[in-house]
Amino acid sequence: MVQVSAKTYPDYVLKGWRRCEEKNTDINSGLCFFNISSFDLNVLLTENKDLIERSEYVLDSLTEYMNPFISAMLVNRNGYILKEKKCKGHTDSVNFPVGGRFLEKFNGNTAISTSIIENNPVCLVGEEHYCKSYYNYTTLSVPIHSDGEIIGVFSAIGLKTNVSKSALGMIAAAAKAISIGFDADKENKQLMAKNKYESTIVETMIDGVLTVDKDGFIMFMNQVGADILGVDRESSIGKHAADIVDFKPVILDVLKTGKGYVDKEFLITKKSGEKTHFVKTAVPIKDDKGNIVTVVDTFRKINRVNKLVNKMNGAYANFSFDDIIGSSHKIKDCITKAKAAAKSMSNVLITGESGTGKELIAQSIHSYSQRKNQPFVSINCGAIPRELLESELFGYEPGSFTGASKKGRTGKFELAEGGTIFLDEIGEMPLDMQVKLLRVIQEKKLTRIGGNAVFDLDVRIIAATNKDLFEECRKGAFREDLYYRINVLHVMLPPLRERKDDINELIHHFINKLNLKLDKDIRGISPEAMNKIMQYSWPGNVRELENTIERAVNLCKTDTITEKDIFIENFHKDLQLSVEDTKDLTTEIISETEIEPLEVIEKRAIERALNIAGGNITTTANLLKVTRNTIYNKIKRYNLLSS
Repeated sequence: MVQVSAKTYPDYVLKGWRRCEEKNTDINSGLCFFNISSFDLNVLLTENKDLIERSEYVLDSLTEYMNPFISAMLVNRNGYILKEKKCKGHTDSVNFPVGGRFLEKFNGNTAISTSIIENNPVCLVGEEHYCKSYYNYTTLSVPIHSDGEIIGVFSAIGLKTNVSKSALGMIAAAAKAISIGFDADKENKQLMAKNKYESTIVETMIDGVLTVDKDGFIMFMNQVGADILGVDRESSIGKHAADIVDFKPVILDVLKTGKGYVDKEFLITKKSGEKTHFVKTAVPIKDDKGNIVTVVDTFRKINRVNKLVNKMNGAYANFSFDDIIGSSHKIKDCITKAKAAAKSMSNVLITGESGTGKELIAQSIHSYSQRKNQPFVSINCGAIPRELLESELFGYEPGSFTGASKKGRTGKFELAEGGTIFLDEIGEMPLDMQVKLLRVIQEKKLTRIGGNAVFDLDVRIIAATNKDLFEECRKGAFREDLYYRINVLHVMLPPLRERKDDINELIHHFINKLNLKLDKDIRGISPEAMNKIMQYSWPGNVRELENTIERAVNLCKTDTITEKDIFIENFHKDLQLSVEDTKDLTTEIISETEIEPLEVIEKRAIERALNIAGGNITTTANLLKVTRNTIYNKIKRYNLLSS
């Protein structure tokens, strides 16, 4: 029995699983069921001869542009494969023989069987399939209709890592083209304009879809496409593509060259100056003689593509101010300033030592701002080689430098459009890159490497560093003009040693979190262990404290963390340095001519060591490199018991 997780599945997936369970479908069944005689196979192909002939040119044309897919198929309404063709580059991949059958009883729910039952476009990804053999695949299928009746489906399969649900628009357009060809007695324009039921199928697509005939006249356009182009759908059908928009339609180039394209970027500038950034796929459909009869064009705005990329990459803020632990005056003051920054559109600079939580504050500012539902894109300027940093930030056009992708790449600034970009460790950015970043900040525009198109930007910048950028400017390591551009609003995070009142709260937060992560049941921490923690200066700040507590939770054998569970590297060295710092401070107070009695100096040293050690005699003795008895005697001698 399939276990339904907390994830919400579409109703047609759940219904498919129930049908499979009722039919006792084997969850370990193969991809395709084949059990047909040669005689029955010949009968099958003869009965569907017209559908096969009308579909061949669509299938052959489309597979030239379906590289991410493994195979495309024509399947009749009973689930039998009538024709199958491997997509480019997948000739030796999985096999789906003609005569093979998609039936839930034999190979579980697939997009093929489900679209036949539901009479709707369907895409199933990975574990939405009932049988394990499909867990690594995505199946897509769209019904083919004649006179409103389903006569088959046009289907495709590919690895789920290569194929997304957005490809359903291309499959739907192909099924639509087959339907048009099958109903040859109806003129293309009349069919595309008046066949309401089939048009509804394309209307369910989230991409814009349009088709033009061999002369460039609009045969069909869905409402999404009309909205993207800013035209009236009904009045556009029957007109030439060049007459409905105020720019040169790139689809006309496909009619001239006969060559289509997949997921190609276009930046269109209208006469009004307004820019529209598209990702388009155009597929020319040819007849048996190789002549173009129509071009199917699917397109979407780049911001929807970027939104999908950001969703897959997790480019959204995961934290808010509620996730910041601490109630000390310093951390509250920091949060107050950060909330004020969140309400502004100005750039923000966050400073603080390593491990203080600069990205946590940056994400909280974004989550508290008006851009909270938009992308939060983070990049560590110190972690990327300088020769790659520009392409990471600003993107590049296809083949713009050695090793560049043939498809080009969108930069972090473009991905952050409408949202926030977080430039972590900005103090590590090379000077030549600082010049380019400054220009982007000033002009709110960018040009990709190797490109000419200028992209408008609406991005809020939050930068962070553990360096003193003002001092870096003085040394010539950081541009002063860039410093003032990013340092409009400043949030400074205090180190943990300056907010020790928060340590107890932080420790209990970490224990609760680690109990869940490590399946432990730690209830608290002993006074001795807490005392040891409070003596340390925590140069690695909250990050070091969290790592120390995680180590202690792992080592703890009871329900309470003890002093022996707290392992801090250089603990005694840190305490010794604190004592020496105090001695240095004391020495500075004394004038060059004044000589203090030895007893006064000794008493002060013992008091300081007792302070640091939290009254622990053993630790005090170790710090002063004397025996415990000596410490006891000195305490009695100087009457330190009361203090």
